[in-house]
Amino acid sequence: MIAAVNASYRGRRWICLPARGAVLVNTDLHGNGEDFRQMRARFEAARARDPETHWVILGDIVHAPSDSARLRKPELYGYPDESYAIAAGIRALQRDHPGRVHFVLGNHDYAHIGGPRTRKFYSDEAAALEICLAPEQVEELRALFRDALLAVLTPCGAFMSHGSPNESLDELAALDELSLPPVEGDARGRAILEGLLTAYGQRAEVTARVLERISRGLPRQRFLVHGHDRDEDGWFSYHPGQICVVCFGAPRRARRYLRLDLETTYESSAALREDVEILRVYDDA
Repeated sequence: MIAAVNASYRGRRWICLPARGAVLVNTDLHGNGEDFRQMRARFEAARARDPETHWVILGDIVHAPSDSARLRKPELYGYPDESYAIAAGIRALQRDHPGRVHFVLGNHDYAHIGGPRTRKFYSDEAAALEICLAPEQVEELRALFRDALLAVLTPCGAFMSHGSPNESLDELAALDELSLPPVEGDARGRAILEGLLTAYGQRAEVTARVLERISRGLPRQRFLVHGHDRDEDGWFSYHPGQICVVCFGAPRRARRYLRLDLETTYESSAALREDVEILRVYDDA
């Protein structure tokens, strides 16, 4: 039944994964090419063992720290900006592994296709990156972002987005109707995007209501997996309705990703275990 649901409800801005195989999930690479290559190697090895393996990347692949930030905190930010190489790498993986590599838009990515300009390390990070690229590279970057998903559903109960959706998101059909950026006067669309791209952890009761509403007619979504945040321990959970696994802003030894069994049901994020579902990006950490 779930496989049929997946085929019937596949949308331009969201997908529901099938009830077979596994999914790897990571967030917020922010230009870190080493982290991307490590996760790519993990995905390719996992897919060699099980062709039904998926990889979900929860946005903010671009905009590495500034030189001053690298000097100030090298243990967190000491890496060059490989934003374009990551984008090109994702597009290549999507060609090589059709239907298995899923990119979800983040607010830093959105800044390149009409979204609010981000200012974490530069006054205009999108401009700072694009000025370093050839015109065809800028277009390739934007093409990935224009085609990005906004959400991924799973039969195992994990709903995935970059940020933490607010109650403006009451049905997934609304995502298919969105333009990026929203047309003038589309207040609902802007509110939905604000939650999906820029909101941090919502209260437990808010997340529960959102998950209940978007699950209508679909596999029940029990908890949220999101990015858009950082923690030097590598992952955190405000409540059993959500979890954030962290690459950016965590030291190398602490960086985490998820591996979820799509044929299992996880009742909440509290069911996810260290070294089973919550895994370290680097084995030598």
